[in-house]
Amino acid sequence: MAVWLFVFVALAVLAILGSIEQFWFDETWLSILASDQCILLITAGLLLCLLGWSLIPTSKLAKINRLLKACLLVASIVLLFVVRTLVAYVTYEIHAPNARYMVSADAHIHTLSDGIYDDILGTSFRQVATLHNIKPIIPSAHHPSTLKIHNPFGEFNPNPSIMPTQEDLDKLKSMEGMTVLLSANPNVTQADLSRLAKVQPAMRLTAEILITPIDKTPSASGFDTNQWLRTRHIHAQAKILSVGEIAPLEAESLAQRFYFRLEQFRHRLRTHFYQDWHKLSASQSQAKAVSLSLMTGDRALIDKHTKELYQLAGISHLLAISGTHVLFLAVILSALVTFMTDKFAQRIYAHLPRWQIRMMVMVLASLVYALFTGFDVPAVRTVYLLIAAWLVRYLILPADMISVLAWVALLMIWLDPYVLWQAGFWLSFIAVLLLMRYESKINMINETNQNQGQLVRRWLQFKQVVRLQFWLFFSMLPVSILLFGKVSIWGLVVNLFAIGLFGFVVVPINLIAGAVFGILPELSQLLWGTSSAVLYWLHDFLYFGLSSQIGSLGAWLYAPFGMAGFLLSFMVVGLWILPNVLPRVLIILPLVAMIFLGLPKQIPHFKLIILPSDTPNISQMLLSYHNANQQKHWLILNDLGAKSLRANHTQTLTDQLYRLGAAQYGIDGIIVQSPSAIFLPVVGQLAKALPVHRFWQAGNHEPLANIHHTPCRAGLYWQSEGIGIKALTGWHEIGDERVQHCEIEVLADLPLNTQNLTEDQLEPNFGEVDTATSNQTQLIISTNREPMLWQLWDMLCLSDEELKLVTPVGYHSVWLSTTHAADASHVKANLDTLQSIYLDK
Repeated sequence: MAVWLFVFVALAVLAILGSIEQFWFDETWLSILASDQCILLITAGLLLCLLGWSLIPTSKLAKINRLLKACLLVASIVLLFVVRTLVAYVTYEIHAPNARYMVSADAHIHTLSDGIYDDILGTSFRQVATLHNIKPIIPSAHHPSTLKIHNPFGEFNPNPSIMPTQEDLDKLKSMEGMTVLLSANPNVTQADLSRLAKVQPAMRLTAEILITPIDKTPSASGFDTNQWLRTRHIHAQAKILSVGEIAPLEAESLAQRFYFRLEQFRHRLRTHFYQDWHKLSASQSQAKAVSLSLMTGDRALIDKHTKELYQLAGISHLLAISGTHVLFLAVILSALVTFMTDKFAQRIYAHLPRWQIRMMVMVLASLVYALFTGFDVPAVRTVYLLIAAWLVRYLILPADMISVLAWVALLMIWLDPYVLWQAGFWLSFIAVLLLMRYESKINMINETNQNQGQLVRRWLQFKQVVRLQFWLFFSMLPVSILLFGKVSIWGLVVNLFAIGLFGFVVVPINLIAGAVFGILPELSQLLWGTSSAVLYWLHDFLYFGLSSQIGSLGAWLYAPFGMAGFLLSFMVVGLWILPNVLPRVLIILPLVAMIFLGLPKQIPHFKLIILPSDTPNISQMLLSYHNANQQKHWLILNDLGAKSLRANHTQTLTDQLYRLGAAQYGIDGIIVQSPSAIFLPVVGQLAKALPVHRFWQAGNHEPLANIHHTPCRAGLYWQSEGIGIKALTGWHEIGDERVQHCEIEVLADLPLNTQNLTEDQLEPNFGEVDTATSNQTQLIISTNREPMLWQLWDMLCLSDEELKLVTPVGYHSVWLSTTHAADASHVKANLDTLQSIYLDK
C-alpha cells in the first residue's frame, strides 16, 4: 500500500507543480499559506492520518471496511501533500523578483562556490548566496557601470531626484534574505572582479549586482533552468557588477558554525588540489578534478569535455556522491568503533546492544558526510534509509524494505515537494528498488550453487554481475530517456568495469586520503596521486576506445515514441519489478500497446517544424514531407544577425533531429539561405553524424569535403514525388552578399501544417482562403533584409520565365518571413490567396 500511496502522491504533486502558475492567490491566502502555523497544522494532519493508517483492522472479515478506510486515508494524505506543495510554492514566490533590479547588497556565503573565477583560464564565478541589506542603486554620473544596463526604476536621467517608487521598495523589502546564484565571467566584464577568487564559505561579500528573474523557458537542449534553480531554492540569478568589502561571516548558532567548518574544510581541499593547476596538462588536471569530486562532491573543476566523455561512456552517475560513498564511510567507521569497543569498552554492551552502537555510528557518520558533500539527494536518501532501518528494527515494525523505501521517498517529498523535479531523486530511488528486487534472486542463485567448484562459482558470479547490469540498464531506460532525452548504449559495457573500479578502488582511496589529510598530509598526497593516476589512465582508455563516437550519434539511444510510450514503458517496468502489486502476466497488455504504438504511421503530412535554439538571431526549420511511398526531410537554416553559435549548437541540433525521427534514415538536404559562413562547421559536423544527401549554401564558400556541396543560386531545383524545392534568388557570381541570399519556393501536394508559428491576417485584395479545399501548398521562405535582392529579381524576371513567381492552379500560397525582412509586396502581388506567417512573432 505504501508504494501505491507514493504513486498517487507523486502524480498529484507533479500535476500541481506543473500547473501552479495558473493559480491565483490573494493577499489573505498568501499570508495564510506562508505562515509557520499553516505548515505545523498540515503536518499535524498528516501525522493523524498516519495514525489512522496504523489503526486500520487487518481481519479478513473487515476487508471492505478496511479498503474504504484505506481509500479515505489515501485521499486525505494526498490532499495534505497538495496543500504542502502550495505552501512550498507560496513560500518560494514571496522572495522571487518579478523584474530586474540593480541593487547593492551584502551577500552571505554559506557554501562552496559552483565555479572558480580565473582570469587565465577564463572560468566563471558562480556562487549561491543569500542577500541582506538590499538597497536600490540610483543611476547617476557617479555610477558609470549603471549607464550600460537597463534600470528597472526608469530611464537614466542625470537628475538625482528620480527615486524608486514605494512599490519597488516594498518588493525589495520582501526580497530580504532571498537566495540568488551570483555569477561573474572574466571574458565579458570590463570591471576588475579578481577579488572574487578570494571568496570562500563563511564570508560576507558587499557588491553591486543586477538581479534577474529566472527564465522559465527551457533551453533548446531540453534543460529547464527554472526547475533546476527551484530545486536548489534559488530565487533569482544575479550578475556581479562591482565588488566591495569581503569580510568573515559570524555563525548564528552552533549548528551553523559546525556547517561552516565543514564547508571551509571542503574549500581547503579544493585549494590544495588547485595548486599549480595552470602548470598541469588537461588530462592531469581533469584526473585531479574527478578525484576531488568523488571525495567532496565538488565538481567546479571538471570541464565540459570530461563531462561529455562521462556522458558518452554512460557513467555520469559515478561523478555524483551516491549512497555508496556515504554507506562505505559509515560502514568503515562503525566497524572501527565496534572493534575499539570490543577491545576496550565491552561494558557498554550491558546497556546498549552491539547493533545499536553500530547503527548509531553509521547514522551519525552518514549525516556528517552527507552535509560535507552538499546534502545531495542520493546522500540524503541513504541517511533517511539508515534511520528508517534502525527504527524498523528497534520498534519491530512489520514493514518490508520496499515499503520503507516508499515511506522515505514520501518523507523527502513532504520536506521539499520540489525534490520531484530532481533527476537524482528518481534515479536514486529506482536504482535502490531494482537492487532490492534483484538481491533476492542473487541469494537464491548463491544457495543453489553452494556445491559447485570455485571456478564455476566465479563464472556464475560474473554472469550475475552482467545480468545485474543489463537488468539495471533496461529497467531504468524509460526514466533515463524521459529525464535526459537520450541514453548512451556504451553504458552497458563501460559500467561493467567502471562501477567496480570506482566503488572498490578510487572512492575508498579518496575517502581514506581525505580522512587522514589533517594528520598525515604526505600519506594523503600519495593516495591522491594513486587515485589521479588510475583516473588518468581510465580517461585515456575511454578517449581511445570511444573517440570515434564523440560527436556522432551511433552511441545514443533515443525514445521512438511520445509520452504515451513512456507511460506504457513505466507500466512494463513496474509490473516486472513489483509482482505483488498486480499479476506479472499483465505485462502483455502494455507490451502489445507499445508494439502498435511503434508501428510506422502511414498518415500523409507536410509539416514545417521550428527547431528552437539557444543562439539568438538564427532560425532553424525542418520541412517534413510524408506520403504513401516516401519520407523526405529538409533542414533550412538562416543567419539573422548572429555573432556566433553556442559551443553545443551542433549536438543540440542533432539531438532534435533524432528525437523528431528525421535523422534515422538521413537528411535529404540542408539549405543555408544566408550567405554567412556561420553554419558551415555545423553542416560539416552534421554530415559526419548522420547521412546528408545534398547541401545548398548561399554565397561563395569553399565546398565541404564530406558532402555534396552546391552553391544555392537562382533556378536551382530539386524534385521528388509530390514535393519540389526551387531557389528563387541567389547570384553568387556577383561579389555582393546582398544579392547572394537564397529565397526558396516549396511546392507540395499536401496542405501545410505549421507548429508554434504566428499567422498574420490575410493580405488585402487576395480573396478568401479555404485551406480545407486547398490540398496543395506553395510555400515561399523569404528572410532577406536587403531590398536590393528583390529589385534584382524583378529585373531578371522580365527575361527569365523560370524565375517568375505565381500561384499554381489549385495551390494555397503561404509566405514565411520575419518582421525585419525586406519589403516584398510587389512580389506578393502575383500570388493568389496569400497567407503570411512570421518566424519571430
